[in-house]
This record gives sequence, C-alpha cells and structure tokens, in this order.
Amino acid sequence: MKYGNLTVIGTSHIAEDSVSMVREAILAENTAIVAVELDHARLHALLSEEKPSLSFAMLRVMGLTGFVFFAIAGFLQRKLGKMIGAVPGQEMKTAVQIAQENKIRVALIDQPLNITMHSLSRISTWEKLKLARDFVLGITGIETDKVQFDLTKTPDSKFVTMAMKKLKERYPGLYKALVADRNEYMARMLARLMKLEPQSRIVAVVGAGHEGEIVKLVRKLSG
Repeated sequence: MKYGNLTVIGTSHIAEDSVSMVREAILAENTAIVAVELDHARLHALLSEEKPSLSFAMLRVMGLTGFVFFAIAGFLQRKLGKMIGAVPGQEMKTAVQIAQENKIRVALIDQPLNITMHSLSRISTWEKLKLARDFVLGITGIETDKVQFDLTKTPDSKFVTMAMKKLKERYPGLYKALVADRNEYMARMLARLMKLEPQSRIVAVVGAGHEGEIVKLVRKLSG
C-alpha cells in the first residue's frame, strides 16, 4: 500500500515469498529509508541469530502472561518455519541487510517488546483462561474448523482482514496489546518520518496484519 512518499509492505514472518517481495520493493526505486517492524532488542537478536533467553529477569519485565505468550509464540513460529524450510523473521532481516548493503538508512518503528509483553499481562483473567483453553484445544486437534492456506505464501488481504476481525472479537485484550497499540505506535513513527523527510522514499516492512490499519492511521495523522 502506498501513501505519499510511503510504501507499506505487509509480510508473513515465515513465508518465503515475503523475502523476495521485500527485496523487490526496496530495490525497485530510490529508497532512502527502510522502516522495519522491530525494536532494538529484536533487531539485535535477529542479526546475531541468538535464541531468546527465557530468564527470570525477562519474566519480571514482561509479566507472566507476556512471558508465556512470548515463549509459546516463538516455539510455534520456529516449528512452522522448520516445516516449510523458512527462517522466522527472515524478511525483516533481509530488509535490514539490503539497506546496509546499499547504504540506506534503517528506522526501527515497533514498540519496545517489553512494553508489548507487559500489556499482555494486563488482559483480563477470563481472557487468559480462554486463551489457555483454545491453545490446548488447538494443539490437540479437538477443534477442526480451521482455514487452510499455504504457509509458504503471504496471506491475501481478505484472509488477513478476516483473521484480524476474529482475533479482535474473541480476544479484545490480546488484540489491543498485540495489534492495535502497536499499529498506533508504528503509525506515529512513520508519520513523523514522512514529515521530517517529505522528499525521501520510505519503505516500511510490517506484518500483513498491521498493513491496512497502519496506512489508515498514517493518513489520519498526516491529514
């Protein structure tokens, strides 16, 4: 999606076609800034290929729910990536590496991970219990009403819209912490970049679930 001097690329963190899509978008024109859905800690972990260290200190910073969610989400993402021969987060790493190779500036636009995880810990007890229940049912295959799609490809906008709607309806607190709050944060960062660099072409690489709402928010903030 494009708005002014900004191009937002929605990706899947494990889909191999997202890597080529990111590369083409950055190199297609005279890109001046590559903005990525990362903070400093996640960028360091991605470039150093360090496995996350699940420590007591991390538990204190993130809170119990955030800590557990971080551990489970990381495990599932690595498992899915291994199934299709992809490295989780490869499209973000590619974006940063292409920028470095071509002397393009990199902007880290995501909310710090510890803030996001701490927000997760503040969701209601009822929602936490529902999340735990659904996770157990999901991994045991008790619930069979699943949408089939190709993990090697970035999901289309129709699927993403449907998935975000279901997430918001079923887990409103989770949606706010993982999606809505971060959309607002990233949109503010991008709107600020556009204001400071009105003549520079900016390519933002974000998860597909963030793309549409971020562009809407940037339009609103820039209007």
